Amino acid sequence: MISSTGASKFPENKGLIEDVFHEIRSILSGILSSVELIELYGSGQFSLEKSGEKINRQAGAIKLQVIELEFLLQNVRIIQHILNKSLTSKRAPTQIVRLLKNQVEDDRYAPMFAKWVNFYTNSNREVAYVDEFLVKQLLLNMLFRMHRNADMKEMPRLDIIFEPEAVILKGVYLANANDRSLSSSISSIDQESLQAFLDQRICSLIAYVAELHEGRFDLTALPEGRIEMLVSIPYDVN
Repeated sequence: MISSTGASKFPENKGLIEDVFHEIRSILSGILSSVELIELYGSGQFSLEKSGEKINRQAGAIKLQVIELEFLLQNVRIIQHILNKSLTSKRAPTQIVRLLKNQVEDDRYAPMFAKWVNFYTNSNREVAYVDEFLVKQLLLNMLFRMHRNADMKEMPRLDIIFEPEAVILKGVYLANANDRSLSSSISSIDQESLQAFLDQRICSLIAYVAELHEGRFDLTALPEGRIEMLVSIPYDVN
């Protein structure tokens, strides 16, 4: 089943920002827990070698949590503008291939996501009229959603396909227990509840940015508990 979530209803769903703040609180709790563990490992109760390994592991976890925190704060910034009806798409000629590859290969995100992403070129077009900040945030929202909701028994996959008329971002992942309800019930859930579910899962933000670029977002329940997110963004301004 395919279900599109549109931008038109977004300003009515102010609970989305509460979901983002819930995620921020969870990250801050994780950072605090990691700091407490570092303090424990440095207290002398463990051997120097074991303490060093454990401290390095917790420091790595803190780094990843801070990276996600910065990403979520950017979401808050975008949501605030949407709710104030002040968000505009500052579309300008952009080297779209380079933009998306640089984002995936960024030192902050490559360790988490680079192995999931594949690039396919079915067109020689390199320039698209997009808002660089919003498109980069859209890509990160797709990747972080997959990161939070995927069952890692199967590696998620995001294909970025440069077609003649549009850039396609297609993410597929095996839903974990927290997300499995979508794959089992999306075909029967009523539209009002579905909209609320999608908002809770940040999908409306992805759709909003896609539609600002005259594109679209679709969410599909695939067989065997898999989820597909599909974004299409045209190169040109109509």
